[in-house]
Formats: sequence, C-alpha cells, structure tokens
Amino acid sequence: MMDYKALSCLKAVLQFQSFEKAAQHLHLTQSAISQSIKKLELKYASPVLVRSRPVVATPLGERLLAHINKVALLEDDLTLTWQQASQSQPINLAVSNDVLATWFPQVVTEFAQQDRVKLHIQAIDQGLTRDLLKTGEVIACLSDIGTPVSGGKSTFVGNMVYELVAAPAFIQHYLKNDIRPQNILKVPSLIYDQHDQLWSRYQSECLNVSVNNDNSHWYPSSHGFVELVLGGTVCALVPRVQVQKELKHGELVSLFPQQTISVPVYWHWYELNSAVLHRLSKVILNVTKNVLY
Repeated sequence: MMDYKALSCLKAVLQFQSFEKAAQHLHLTQSAISQSIKKLELKYASPVLVRSRPVVATPLGERLLAHINKVALLEDDLTLTWQQASQSQPINLAVSNDVLATWFPQVVTEFAQQDRVKLHIQAIDQGLTRDLLKTGEVIACLSDIGTPVSGGKSTFVGNMVYELVAAPAFIQHYLKNDIRPQNILKVPSLIYDQHDQLWSRYQSECLNVSVNNDNSHWYPSSHGFVELVLGGTVCALVPRVQVQKELKHGELVSLFPQQTISVPVYWHWYELNSAVLHRLSKVILNVTKNVLY
C-alpha cells in the first residue's frame, strides 16, 4: 500500500519549493514533512528529491508525483459522481505564452461557465510543455510535439500560423520601403528568449537566407511582442490570430504575406478516464476549430 500522506508531502514540497511552506499548506510541522520524505526514500531505497535551489524531483520522485496527481484527480471525479460536490483538485496544465495571449482565455471562460474545477496553468515554451507532462508536474498540456507520453493520449487541434509583421513607420525608417529578405537581417527584430527557435526557422525555411540573430532583442512576453511591433521598434513573427485587426486596419503590415510558418498544436492528457478532463478536452477542441488553421 502506498503512503499517500507522504506522497502529498512530496507534492507540496515541489509545489511550494520549501519544506516550511509545504508544512504550512498541509497544517503539519516541518519535521513531519521531512520525516515523510525520508519514509519514501527508505521505502524505495532511493532519493525522491534533490535538495537544491530550486528543489527538483529525482526520476523516482517524478514518477511518484505523476502518480499522486493522477490519483487526486480520479478521487475527485469519484467524489463528484457520488456526492455531486464541487471538485477541489485543480487541473495542472502547461501552455505556451503565445497560446495564453491568443485563444486560451476563451478556453478558460467557456470551461468556467460549465465547471467549478480550477485550472492551474504553467507558462513555458511550447517545446518544453510536454516535458512537464512526462515528469508529472502537470496532468495535461499543449505542445508542438504529437507523440503521446507513456500512459497518455494526444490529438492534433490545429496550426498556429505566424507572420512577419511591422508597423508602417518601421518599414519606412529601417527598410526605406525596400522589403527584401536580405534587408530584414539588418534591422531590429525580436525573439522571445534563448529557447525561441522560430525566428531562425523562418529565416532559413521561408526567406532562404543564412540565419543571423545578431539584431534580435529578447523580450519574453507575447503581449509585449505586439506592443513593440506596433510602436515601430522591431519587426517580429507573431501569431496571425493575435494581429488580425491590426493587419486589417493597416496598423501593421505583413512583410511577406505568402511566407508564413505554421506550428502544430497537440492537446496531451493522461488517460485517466476522468470526466473533468473529458469536458476540458471538448472545450479545447471546440475553441480551436474556430481559431487555428
């Protein structure tokens, strides 16, 4: 029989990144938390945590975390079925910033209108969301990778289409109205952070030029991307769905309308027979059919 009290302590330490805060959350002493973690490590003869900053789970700890997350969701499903009570266990999700800035608010709104379950969302690069699912930190995610994780399922929901856009003032000032691929590399552009490979892919696949990011600012905010482009500071790749109005009204210009890049979006979830996950999946599929390509 698994020690679910100890597993709850493990989950809380990883969630709050502190033994002290985990103890406060579970209404236990810090010593009790430490003893529970030791019991797990003695039982499995292996560490479950790396006590560093940040605190991270070992491979064993990741498997135990994934298990307690799944069990918590299933228990709440059972409680909801038999008692018609409100569900207390939140659904932990991993979602990219571009998705959060565009169509995911609609998902949250529609889901909240029919369900009392809370969504706890972690924002991370779309190429890394699936890693959080594999380690058990989240129960579902949106990723650009389609292969399901062990014990999970995935479905394709559409493509996020990105266009290279700029303000008319930027085109006049930096490009002198001469919009050619070789000139784009000489003007200020924008990438999200060191993990952002989209701009490099666009240069290589769409513009057929040698990749050069020397003129790129880093700005880790999807909303900030659009603000900086509208202000004439940079040109940037942005989701088409995010700037449809600005393109229509001439506030932004698509520099190469025929040269877009598509990023596939896959919805991943653990196969738990969970009614609430099924309802969330239906909302996501309903929203994406109208906003993705």
